[in-house]
Amino acid sequence: MAFLKRASFLIISLLFFSCYQSLDFDQVEEYVITPNYTVSLATFSVDALVFTSPPVTEIRENTTFEIFKNSFFKNNSVRLDFEFEIVNEINRNFVVELTLLDKNNSEIYTLENLNISANQRDFKQSEIIDISLNPNVKNFTKVEVLLRLEDPTIPMSTSENGAIRLKSATTIYLERSF
Repeated sequence: MAFLKRASFLIISLLFFSCYQSLDFDQVEEYVITPNYTVSLATFSVDALVFTSPPVTEIRENTTFEIFKNSFFKNNSVRLDFEFEIVNEINRNFVVELTLLDKNNSEIYTLENLNISANQRDFKQSEIIDISLNPNVKNFTKVEVLLRLEDPTIPMSTSENGAIRLKSATTIYLERSF
């Protein structure tokens, strides 16, 4: 029994007096969290017949985007990534223009045009906005999407079929220090 007491004392002593390091609580002040959130931006599916009767060369639509109404997102966002996927089943070239608007419908930022070739079924494009270089982008509340025929002088006929579909998302990167 005495041996067991001495062995226990020795083991406990080793645990308490070996390998310790002073704690640096200042490291907490240097800690930065960097979450990101992906949200849907705009989607559409337009049938070829929409362009034929009456003849139309462009379609314009606005989508609301209210994530920056939240002060946490507005104050801590550092980057926006825009991702676009388009399937064009129509035998015509299209251009998609996306404009970020503020609450007064004033233009804040225009994204690079998306040029979609006829029958292109796997179009993908992305664009990154560094918010430190474009701080006004945090004021956008709407996205204006303009889908137009690349060559509006040649009208579409009613015999053309298919559809053009767009899916888009925005990833918001945040950075917060404590």
